[in-house]
Amino acid sequence: MNSSRALLFHNPVAGRKSLERRDLSRIVGRLEQIGYRTSICLANGREESKLRSSLAGVELLIISGGDGTIHDLLPAVVEASVPIAILPIGTANVFARELGIPRNPEGALRVIQTGRKKAVRLGSADGRYFHLMAGIGVDGYIIQKVGPDAKKRLGIVAFWIAGLSRFWKYPLRRFQVQIDETIYDATFAVISNTRFYGGNLQITPRASVFDGMLDVCLFRSRNHLSYLRYLYGVITGRHLQFPDIVYRKSAYVRVIPYDGLTCQLDGEPLSSLPLNYEVASESIEILTPS
Repeated sequence: MNSSRALLFHNPVAGRKSLERRDLSRIVGRLEQIGYRTSICLANGREESKLRSSLAGVELLIISGGDGTIHDLLPAVVEASVPIAILPIGTANVFARELGIPRNPEGALRVIQTGRKKAVRLGSADGRYFHLMAGIGVDGYIIQKVGPDAKKRLGIVAFWIAGLSRFWKYPLRRFQVQIDETIYDATFAVISNTRFYGGNLQITPRASVFDGMLDVCLFRSRNHLSYLRYLYGVITGRHLQFPDIVYRKSAYVRVIPYDGLTCQLDGEPLSSLPLNYEVASESIEILTPS
């Protein structure tokens, strides 16, 4: 059997419980069985630059990590135009959930063996790629205040519980969002490429990584108690019926901020707020369940 060359990029600090060395050896052996001659590259905090130097001649990049790892590697993946597969070992694994990729390694390996390649459109925030979503307002504030290390330490549910104490201190000031030719006021905005958000929640339930559009959900109230109603609506799937929520699809969105407005991109806090969000002309090819 002819072997294709694969690179397993493993982030040893992803998730709450990473794979051990013997697990990686077993995975590499399994990849050999299904036709991939595989080498391992370990993340070291300079993911993108390290990956660029390792992708020459690689026919499949297998990312062993979470959504943050995928986010960091997007520029190198686009530049190399190499197909990817996911071994989801992160905390929330939103992208894997979106694509139906099992979290257990054996299930994910079956996708590599029997799945098919699909082109996934990326989003762009002032030229910075994202595969999941941008959150503008309160979630960027919570991620910034609680810190990304807390997600690994506490797990996704405990992370958001910890964030609730910060939420009540967050000033729900209005900013403006332009969608096509219309400008809306909002106190929180999610500009998304995927249905899932932070785990199982579906703030943008009509989104698809395949449709070439961004789904925008705007929350408009300045009352903190209203956000408990919003949360209940998201959990029950009824929030799109609320009169103070706006939901639109668009290929381009512009944010008109106030000073100090916070943002997260793919669950990572940003030091500066992107103003322009659009569907990127670039896509990535990914192995998905057939």
